Amino acid sequence: MTTNEKRNYLYLYDLPKDKVSSVKLAEVFKGEGIDVGEKKPQINRDLFKPFYNAIVHIEDPRMYELAKEKMKYLTIDGCQARALPFDKDLRGDNKAKVMSHNIFYKLAKDADKSQLTYKALHEKFEKYGKIKSTKISLNADYSSRGFAFVCFEDAESTKKCLDDLKSTGEVFQFSPK
Repeated sequence: MTTNEKRNYLYLYDLPKDKVSSVKLAEVFKGEGIDVGEKKPQINRDLFKPFYNAIVHIEDPRMYELAKEKMKYLTIDGCQARALPFDKDLRGDNKAKVMSHNIFYKLAKDADKSQLTYKALHEKFEKYGKIKSTKISLNADYSSRGFAFVCFEDAESTKKCLDDLKSTGEVFQFSPK
């Protein structure tokens, strides 16, 4: 496998078990004007986890770049999901970098549903810097567990966010156990 092929993978997370198939994922991408090519999305069906995840290989580099932007936060039959390119620097075994790029955000108990989307979370925090991804911790029924994570592109954005919001008691430095 060439380096270029490795870069053309999107990893999809939080996919609803009862509403997703390789064909359905290809249709969702096609509906956004993205041709995933000949290879069908590969779904990881771990029955012990509340959601499925998948890998989508997009052969055409232009389509891949378009997919990274348009499909970052997607909805499948009313269920929100995320699509991220692989980033070896932010894997779990690189704790220092993971900690320096992520914040833990305590969601307001009275937040309405429109505030509990990956996209709304992204929009709330993008003023601090470029965001790689957002993640709301969800129960199996897609209800919020009351907290979320924001992963910034760089440590400076994380620091700026923490400096500005830490006194609110809603934002904390992420610290994996």
